[in-house]
Amino acid sequence: MRICFLFDTRAFAIPEARYAVRNLALLMGLPARLAPAGSPLGDEEIPVRVGAPAGTGEAAAVLPVGTWEVWDSAAVRLAAFEGVPLPCPEGRFPQPCSPAEFPEPWLRAVAWLLTREEEQSETRRDEWECFAGSFSRQQELGILDAPLVNRYADQLHRRIAIWCARHDRRPDPLPRWKDGARFAVVLSHDVDDIRCYSWAEVFRLLGRARGPASYAARRSLAQALRLLRRGPAQGDPYWQFEKWMGAETRHGFRSTFYVFPPEPSPVHEFDPTYRLADRIEFEGRSMPFHRLLAEMVARGFEVGLHGGYNSFRSAAELRREKEQVERELGAPIHGLRQHYLRFDARATWSAQQEAGFLYDSTLGYNEAVGFRAGIAAPFRPWHPERREPHRILELPLTVMDGVLFRTLKLDARLAERRVREHLETVESAGGLGVLLWHPNGADARLFPGWWDSYERVLEYLGRRSAWVPTGAELAQWWTAREARVLVPSPDG
Repeated sequence: MRICFLFDTRAFAIPEARYAVRNLALLMGLPARLAPAGSPLGDEEIPVRVGAPAGTGEAAAVLPVGTWEVWDSAAVRLAAFEGVPLPCPEGRFPQPCSPAEFPEPWLRAVAWLLTREEEQSETRRDEWECFAGSFSRQQELGILDAPLVNRYADQLHRRIAIWCARHDRRPDPLPRWKDGARFAVVLSHDVDDIRCYSWAEVFRLLGRARGPASYAARRSLAQALRLLRRGPAQGDPYWQFEKWMGAETRHGFRSTFYVFPPEPSPVHEFDPTYRLADRIEFEGRSMPFHRLLAEMVARGFEVGLHGGYNSFRSAAELRREKEQVERELGAPIHGLRQHYLRFDARATWSAQQEAGFLYDSTLGYNEAVGFRAGIAAPFRPWHPERREPHRILELPLTVMDGVLFRTLKLDARLAERRVREHLETVESAGGLGVLLWHPNGADARLFPGWWDSYERVLEYLGRRSAWVPTGAELAQWWTAREARVLVPSPDG
């Protein structure tokens, strides 16, 4: 049994409408094909009409498609449909004419969220050239922490279930997550620093300084003073990778560590200063950092790229950085996250895809918790110029430690509570959450509360029906599932 989305001529000609439907189909998990109106309907197919509501016949659902003009995000307000917020122009829409019919802006809202339409039309950027969470219309409307696309897929699934019951059909959707887990969580770590005390890094920073007041000069001075105050003590508070790996392993979890390339180009003063050949201590042994990374991979953890500050629009630089890490690691890498979450919806995904990555996990905010594209699931991001999906998969980042402790200024207890609330939302949507904790945060003196809150989140996840894979494992699972859900149609 499968769904056949039958598009009228005008709706089928809108690539964004087909894209929105594909993502809804993937969330529902029933095999589905997209076809133009007039295509023959198979005996075991469930009809869903997309386009003009007139003459829809015995359809399980009707998804109207209007003029499909670009929305002015500033004019988007909140309406509600069946108790679920529905962003649309001026917050108004004509009421549907039948129980099977959805409001006209419903499918358009799915595309507005997933294609990041507001990021393409909005010119504001913060000091790191990021589209900040404070600029987001979802944040302004109070829906950033709502996985609306998942909720819309649930609404459509309910109509299909009603149709199936009426026709004595028993749909059998594919499980969304491995082993039937209720939700999925990717644990990740951006490795910005591997040593708190390092004269080598002091001099590397000085080499990047553009003047005495520059970030590199100020940070190198602070690090030098820290070294002088410490004296001849041994060890380093940032050498706690075994702490992260051990805690995750005890719960049966594996995480992803995104590491920096040794030679980004052009180098920026905000780039981390460590090298993969720098020595650290791990489980009482001294070793080059790249050897620890190889040990991580051998134990089932993932190593990915933490792209250089200036790399987020350059396929050539991302490919070069990827090869640098692979050469030191002695193994291929599949995923990445851009440093400072630097991201351009018109360029970054294209550059990453051309550089050969399977997935990205940058799409989140430095200042807010939530679902930047309105979805708690992997998705193929939209290419606005070609008007088609990219091949690269996005695993959207949903929670970062810096948001909790620096932006929201929470203590360990409140940070844990905020993450649990978020994960409860993810679980109720059967969705995906992606958490980011920086490894240097394990030092309680320098980062009070960061480790304690993370440890409690791990304990919480251990009690839930959650699948906790690495980013690459999840991307591979979703890619295989996608191939089973989306059935090629000879009609397009």
